Amino acid sequence: MEEFLAEISGELSLRRGGTQLLGELGHPAELAKKISESSEDSFALTVTLNSTLSGLIWAKIVSNEFGDRVCLVPVFAVLNDARRHGVGNELFSALETWVASRNVTAIEFTALPGDRHTKNFCESNGLVARSLKMYKALGPS
Repeated sequence: MEEFLAEISGELSLRRGGTQLLGELGHPAELAKKISESSEDSFALTVTLNSTLSGLIWAKIVSNEFGDRVCLVPVFAVLNDARRHGVGNELFSALETWVASRNVTAIEFTALPGDRHTKNFCESNGLVARSLKMYKALGPS
């Protein structure tokens, strides 16, 4: 899994907002450890194609500021070569099945700016954008 996460991290680092997201997730070795620590309120699933780890979803249920139980999805990744083979749909369907019995009010994903593929995938599965984080770097004074 660590090798898969390192490959995904390399891809994310090239995208706008990718380094910010990677900073939040942590190093692939640390992230792999977090994902492997199972609990009643966490979900992880991998999909393999041709004996190769090709997709991963990791989710956790948290209480938001209103006390609602929300399923956050910090990691949802499918390797480029595995896209358009139903891997993402299989992962998302399994997530929906898992949350259905857990009194969850919403599922939340992060899509990077300009990542139309992820945005379109989310929208095709009933997710809608609720907010955008805007950012402006400030130079030294």
